[in-house]
Amino acid sequence: MEWFDAVPFMIGCADAAHQVEGNLVNDWTVFEETHPEAIADRSRSGIACDTYHRYEEDLDRLAALHGNAYRFSIEWSRVEPHEGVIDAKALEHYRKVIAACRERGIEPIVTLHHFTLPVWLAHRGGILASDVPYAFARYAAACVAALGDIVTWWVTVNEPNVLAVMSYLYGYWPPQEHSLPKTVHAFAQLARMHAAATVAVRDVAARNGWTAHVSFAHHVRPFQPANPMLPSDVAAAASMDWLFNSWMLEACRTGRLLPPIGRGEEVYGLRGSLDYLGINHYTGEEVHLTLRGAEVKPRRGYPLTENSLAIDPLLFESVLISAWDTYHLPILVTENGVADRTDDLRPAFLEDHLHAVQRARANGIPVLGYCYWSLLDNFEWHEGYSMHFGLFAVDRTSLERTPRPSAETFSRIAGEMAGERVPIVPR
Repeated sequence: MEWFDAVPFMIGCADAAHQVEGNLVNDWTVFEETHPEAIADRSRSGIACDTYHRYEEDLDRLAALHGNAYRFSIEWSRVEPHEGVIDAKALEHYRKVIAACRERGIEPIVTLHHFTLPVWLAHRGGILASDVPYAFARYAAACVAALGDIVTWWVTVNEPNVLAVMSYLYGYWPPQEHSLPKTVHAFAQLARMHAAATVAVRDVAARNGWTAHVSFAHHVRPFQPANPMLPSDVAAAASMDWLFNSWMLEACRTGRLLPPIGRGEEVYGLRGSLDYLGINHYTGEEVHLTLRGAEVKPRRGYPLTENSLAIDPLLFESVLISAWDTYHLPILVTENGVADRTDDLRPAFLEDHLHAVQRARANGIPVLGYCYWSLLDNFEWHEGYSMHFGLFAVDRTSLERTPRPSAETFSRIAGEMAGERVPIVPR
């Protein structure tokens, strides 16, 4: 029997420190201050949802919805505000958060890097700095040493493909680069960071006799040709699909930096660095190749979210099936959600996507859990507070949390699914 056979089904919500905690000093807070025009509503993260102080009441809300899992991130800039200086008080705060989860029967799923960097590292080149894998491993080791006795599930890096593209190709995020070579370098560095952190997590856990399951959170966004009869569209979609959706997973399987990112260079700790597959999924897109390059648009014929993403629960189900068929690793849905201020779409979205999970599990696919993004409306990066993913609306003045009708939908389904056993599947 594999280790995951006895895992109770985890269902809950996900968020990230910068988006909910408030009052941070990292590369993103500097970016918001120096480039206000880069944020859609010109907002700043600021106090965010003040979850740093209100985590207990928010965990109470999650528990009341029958949630038994909470994915959140540790903020690197809190833990290591100056290079090589670990703040024990910051780690003690996160230990209190994790203890609060445990007291409520909520499984903590801890992310070590969710897009933000300490200012000292950003000034040295951020993820492109030559020694960033070492720095990240040092930080990861400190986190596991302080928390590994009460944390089992670790996510090293959130959406490395998204970070590389948004920061170094499209330039929407800091450091606002528009460079294909730097994008390629970012992909390679993020693979090295994941590998180094995985080695650190496993080493510290093993030395102490603790259990640690490690992965990264992979954003899967399938691309299809806008016109399947046009070879140019077919080729463009296939190229984007390989780089964005497959490259990082294949690098973890082979342990090498595969083309077009590398030339097959081996990275220590990369091969076999996934104990499970962390899957983030929101949508799929169509690709049309023009003289100006690849044009990406929402898939036609589907309802659109507040941020113009096509909703297709069957595509979500196919992502789960394909991931299992290709990699034969248990799957944890680390993010899935919908931007919907009016809550018109979210109840059906939850019904359809969680039923897709149930069908996948009924067909023998070991889906370990599902984290909805997110419990609260929060700061959505370059979109600021203009997008509304929360089961709870948050008043930006009072920070009062108000449940949307979809919270009841989530609660009903979570009550049915929480704690179910993952089926035994031979590998």
